[in-house]
Amino acid sequence: MKCRPLAAPATGYLLSSTPEIGRMNNRILSGRDTGALTIGYVKELKVAVPKKPGFKAFVNATSHNASGYCIDIFEAAAKKLPHVLHYEFVAVDGSYDELVRNVSSGNYDAVVGDITITAARAVDVDFTMPYTESGVSLLVLTENDSKSAIEWVFLKPLTTQLWLALMGGFFFTGLVVWTIEWPRNPEYQRSSLRQCSTALYFSFSTLTFSHGQIIRSPLSKIVVVIWCFVVLVIVQSYTASLSSILTAKRLRPSVTDLEQLRSNGDYIGYQSGSFVRSVLIKEGFNVNRLKDYPNKEEYAKALRKGSKNGGVSAIVDEIPYITSFLSDPKYINEFQMVNRIYKTPGLGFVFPQKSPLVHDLSVAILDLGAEGSRIEKKWLGTETPLPSYGIPNTDATPLTLRSFSGLFIITVCMSALMLLISIAKSVHAKYTKVRDSDMQSADGDGRSEGHRGFGPLQNDMGNGSMADQPHHEARNEHPQGVSGIRESPGDVEPNDSVPEHAILIEMNTR
Repeated sequence: MKCRPLAAPATGYLLSSTPEIGRMNNRILSGRDTGALTIGYVKELKVAVPKKPGFKAFVNATSHNASGYCIDIFEAAAKKLPHVLHYEFVAVDGSYDELVRNVSSGNYDAVVGDITITAARAVDVDFTMPYTESGVSLLVLTENDSKSAIEWVFLKPLTTQLWLALMGGFFFTGLVVWTIEWPRNPEYQRSSLRQCSTALYFSFSTLTFSHGQIIRSPLSKIVVVIWCFVVLVIVQSYTASLSSILTAKRLRPSVTDLEQLRSNGDYIGYQSGSFVRSVLIKEGFNVNRLKDYPNKEEYAKALRKGSKNGGVSAIVDEIPYITSFLSDPKYINEFQMVNRIYKTPGLGFVFPQKSPLVHDLSVAILDLGAEGSRIEKKWLGTETPLPSYGIPNTDATPLTLRSFSGLFIITVCMSALMLLISIAKSVHAKYTKVRDSDMQSADGDGRSEGHRGFGPLQNDMGNGSMADQPHHEARNEHPQGVSGIRESPGDVEPNDSVPEHAILIEMNTR
């Protein structure tokens, strides 16, 4: 972060630790000149800037330089005023409450810095519109809360209803595949126990997509593809949810609220010069249990020591500062912010009561828009202070059956449809087979009746009719076939009639 040095009179301005030096080395910051001045704005404003030992990204004031998020916001808003605003910055030591009282007493015309708007301060001065959101939260050390030897956390990503629905889906899919494959697949035609185990193993193996059984029916393949898609979606969601739960458990905060600190009698830290001290005293904390720290490094050191080793159990500070602390990669995995315990309007600029600049600057702050976001991102690293920044979701919501109800409905409907098609095909095939069998039986009966009616005709023909002699000669062309037929034990029929070929044999042997 680059500080702005005192430059030539055209572009620079004076920063002084005392009002006297400021008046001796007067430098005027030029704003936008519209050619019209509002009455009362011609006077040069003496603006106090707090000296901070830490969190210099918000404001960093020395006797020669001023920089930071608050300074840039003020200058950007001043440029949007419809008149030239003349002012000088004066770096001042002391608490923020003292700076506010100096404005109300007339020692300074304004205070530009990370001043939180509170009810107590607003009694004597006026604040502009807040240029950033704020609030008070806890900064605590993380700890591993794994206490039991046996963990059942792997069951938590899914609700009981979803677990039961998933088990039912496996059994239902196995039953459908077995029903479709049983008529044509030898793997599903063994003993009852073997059939059941094969179907269930195939269904559950879709979890890892490692099933080795071969399915032959296209209907079974459709059922399996749809179920594999459902399993894939649920497995991926389960993995993400379980990872979130395990991470949240590993980053559980050591302290969750002020009541826990009060009941344990722990030491509490706060930022030097902050109004948070008065808030903690109002909450009933002993002054002797409060410790002030100036910067991030002291925050981390005190929290690592802990309340029993000369440190503190928690730091109570405003959310923008905690957000700035957690944005540092050195601290993000070791510390975390707990839920907001106190709400404040935010940070604002201080002016005397009934100052016309309060309204004009408030309108200008509202008009900053994207420019304000860029300034915030430049100095603080985030566009807005997030109240949940660094807070793990320790109560991760498990996945419910409602979340996957559509998938289950699709797979049940498609599986049922494939099953009905398979049953219909089996019924149709059986009906066709029975019909063909009946037709063949009818044809066989017709041929048998024809043979019975033709036998006497041959007997009559065997009386020596000359018209049938060519037929007899044709039969005689295959002596081997005739011999075989002659030796057949079925040549004599039960009704004592002689078969046709027997008569032919007699005729041929003459």
